[in-house]
Amino acid sequence: MQVSTVAPTQPRTLQLAQKRILVLGSALHTQSVDAFAWNDLPGYLNVGDYDVIILNLVSFLEQQSNFGIRAERLPTWQQIARLLFSPNSEVICIGLPGVDANNSLYQSTSWWLPVTPEFVFNSGEVIRNIKPEFAYYFEHVRRWFFYATPSFKSHFMGLAGYLRVVHPWANNLQVGMGAIAHTRFNQAIAFKLIFRAGYVDRSRALPARRGKDAGVEPLLTSGVAVWLPPPTEISADEAISLILRERYRRAVDVATPEWVATYQLPQQQAIAAQVNERQQEIERLQQEIALAQKQLEATTSLNRLLYEQNQEALTLIVCDALRELGAQVSDAKIGADSTSSGGIMHLTDPSGREGMLLVKTRAGELPLNDLRQLDQYVRDLMLNQNWRGKGILIANTYYTQPPEQRNEPFPSNCIRAAQQLFGYCLVTTTQLFQAIATHQRKELDSREFWNAIFEVNGVCPLPELSAQEVSK
Repeated sequence: MQVSTVAPTQPRTLQLAQKRILVLGSALHTQSVDAFAWNDLPGYLNVGDYDVIILNLVSFLEQQSNFGIRAERLPTWQQIARLLFSPNSEVICIGLPGVDANNSLYQSTSWWLPVTPEFVFNSGEVIRNIKPEFAYYFEHVRRWFFYATPSFKSHFMGLAGYLRVVHPWANNLQVGMGAIAHTRFNQAIAFKLIFRAGYVDRSRALPARRGKDAGVEPLLTSGVAVWLPPPTEISADEAISLILRERYRRAVDVATPEWVATYQLPQQQAIAAQVNERQQEIERLQQEIALAQKQLEATTSLNRLLYEQNQEALTLIVCDALRELGAQVSDAKIGADSTSSGGIMHLTDPSGREGMLLVKTRAGELPLNDLRQLDQYVRDLMLNQNWRGKGILIANTYYTQPPEQRNEPFPSNCIRAAQQLFGYCLVTTTQLFQAIATHQRKELDSREFWNAIFEVNGVCPLPELSAQEVSK
């Protein structure tokens, strides 16, 4: 595997507005850029989804020393390699090269590059030959702390593993380096790198007179990697905001300092008081809405009188409706041992009359057997407890159809049996629903309602459901 240097070239670039930008190490406030602190990297993050990455290596070293970074959340060198060798990509880092001896990850700040220049750590104040595209940045750099030499070193064993990620045939890497700013003695304190992955056929000997790049078949050229020294006059966060604004035309919101809250104008105080008052009003209304919502849900449950298909569930709803109309309803105790009936209910109307209630659901008309079941319950009570009262059967028939489209709920044999044999009252859930609607409008004659149930044998004469009557 070989590394050689070539002259840097500027790749074709996307329009600024099209670039997807990721900032790592600075949690900036902006909607146009994704930004995360090193100690708050999401597990789903994939740097390959972006065109530009800006790395804050100043905070990287600081948070390593404070054990604030989760190593498994850091972007892998494989992810950054794929990004770097994708079209129009850029990676910009701000900070010092090398490893902080006190850090907890022992992670070099140059882990994201395949090779780096040999760095010399020194310092000085003279900065020359600044490229115009970064002149705005160096207005905030008054001292440098390292410089880069033209000699390169690899971070990967022979680069073979790195190049396999970039291209399956690559076995040669060429590096182009261009200085962005120099020291007084013409050493680069900021620079650009461009890489070219290539293939060299080792099976053929090359003539000695050919150059060092002879026989290299170019395969893939990287985007641009930029290394900038840390600013001395502003923070690294401010420097990244400056790059976003000047280089990529992206606005970053300036965070409001906490101490500003102590300096409020009179109009601010008045408006803040109004906001607080409105918030309290909203909270009060929200509480009222929550209470009303519960009441609505309780009332809406009675609509199931019209469509409920489960007999046990319908029995509970019918009991609730009858209680709203003034009745007392409870489980009936049938048998010598007063065990629960398992479906029939004991009912007492407001005037004290007693009845045995059976609720039924049917997809069609009511069968005679349902009436016989009620009669058996009533006779058991008469024999075992000497009970006397009214048998009442409330049914939801043809429950899959709208009420106005339903056929007659009770066949003639049921009506004759209820009238002539048993003396029971047959009621539909649609009649009960209509009675509830009339009651809630305070128009129901309660005495007339209960007389219709307790004094009539056969079909109850209560009015059937009318959509116009319910909604008026």
